[in-house]
Amino acid sequence: MNDFEMKGKSSMSGGTFGAVRVDGILSVKGDLTCSTLEMNGSCRMNGSLRISGKADIDGVCRISGDMDAEDIDLDGRLTVAGDMTSENARLNGSLSVGGTLNIGSLDLKLHGSSKIKEAVGGRIVIRHSKGAGYFRADLVEGDEIDIERSKIKVVRGDKVVIGKDCTADRIEYRSSLDVHPKAAVKEKIKLD
Repeated sequence: MNDFEMKGKSSMSGGTFGAVRVDGILSVKGDLTCSTLEMNGSCRMNGSLRISGKADIDGVCRISGDMDAEDIDLDGRLTVAGDMTSENARLNGSLSVGGTLNIGSLDLKLHGSSKIKEAVGGRIVIRHSKGAGYFRADLVEGDEIDIERSKIKVVRGDKVVIGKDCTADRIEYRSSLDVHPKAAVKEKIKLD
């Protein structure tokens, strides 16, 4: 399997590669499958992105389809129009997912606003930096949930911590629930 490397500004039709390294601006017309992705700059994909290993993104990446990656390290902005699946994601910036985010472990440090339709996973941690926007979602469901500065309709989990500047319509929890005094929760339900 061939590797793909580019510097500057380029476009490609997609395909299957080993390691993909981008330093600049890349436009992809079609689906891209690779073993690893290292991106420094910006990338627009008219299709889906599948990475069997690690994605290291420093910049802006927009995907019109789905994204599937084992590990994601992001410094910047990631936008996925469809669904996103990852075992481990460490994100410093903003994330937008039009569909469902299926995640083993998510660590998101907000810089600007983030919006996800549904986040379902094992461990979900959301922190904010000074002056950041909000994290918004219809549903956040996980084993361990620890969030700040979030506006969520339904939070469902085993151990749930609702931090400062959060609003939630409904929280369903099994083991424990901790709500910050500067958070607003309309309904709390303990599950059996």
